Amino acid sequence: MNRGVPTMPDMQPGARASQGEAIRQQILLQALFAPLPDAAPPAALGVVQQGARWTAGLAAYRANGLEHARIALHAQFPTVLAMLGEEAFDAVAGRYWLTRPPRVGDLAHVGTDFPQCLEAQPELAAWPWLGDSARLDLARWQVLFAAPAQLAPADLQRLAAMDPAQLRVVLAAGSCLIDSRWPLHRLWWLHQTPQPDADALRAALRGPGETVWVWREGMLADCRALPAAEAEWLRALGVGTLGDALQGLDAAFDVTAWLQQAVTHGWIDHVEPLSDVACDADSTT
Repeated sequence: MNRGVPTMPDMQPGARASQGEAIRQQILLQALFAPLPDAAPPAALGVVQQGARWTAGLAAYRANGLEHARIALHAQFPTVLAMLGEEAFDAVAGRYWLTRPPRVGDLAHVGTDFPQCLEAQPELAAWPWLGDSARLDLARWQVLFAAPAQLAPADLQRLAAMDPAQLRVVLAAGSCLIDSRWPLHRLWWLHQTPQPDADALRAALRGPGETVWVWREGMLADCRALPAAEAEWLRALGVGTLGDALQGLDAAFDVTAWLQQAVTHGWIDHVEPLSDVACDADSTT
């Protein structure tokens, strides 16, 4: 019995193939980033190259991997690239690739730990906003791969007919809230032009921190800075019932207007009842 790659009898062939490829990618990543690569390829990779051909191929794969990762990081962190410039960015990207190996073979996920890497670089300590700027870039990238919201007419009926204390508003997977002590959205906006205005940047950095809401708008990512009341509302929706969120609501915050925006922009995935009583009431509407 082969205990190296377990298979499930009830797995569909496509699922088995996908699992097998994921395992193969993990083995290849381990070989690529091993401090002392094996002279022979792991048997589970199923490659025919041996000896010098394997060693040369592995070296080429390492070099190609770094170049592909650099290109991917450029795409995933355009604001940080604009802040640092290409030369400095590529130096950090190379260090990141070598010291924080990717967990999966898909380069779409290569930047997962890049914000933490930036914050760990002593030479970047004079730009402490880089980490949060990278988090915003990463969030804008990641929401593109999230499932679209599934809000249906039945969800809106629950909002209209049921006790808010028995409802939970589930925000869309393609959305994200980022708190920063820096004027994060303002910095992002200023770096959308090839030559940011230096005076505007200095003025922005003297401003207060911002909370930024990121969401998937169709096939694109969007973001905006939030007023304190709206940010608190979104945090409350993420941890409790709709009733809890309403109880702690700022009196000046317009829930109706927010719900209209949320439906238009796909911020809500669904509205779920929390109890059997709520489910029974929902089934009669």
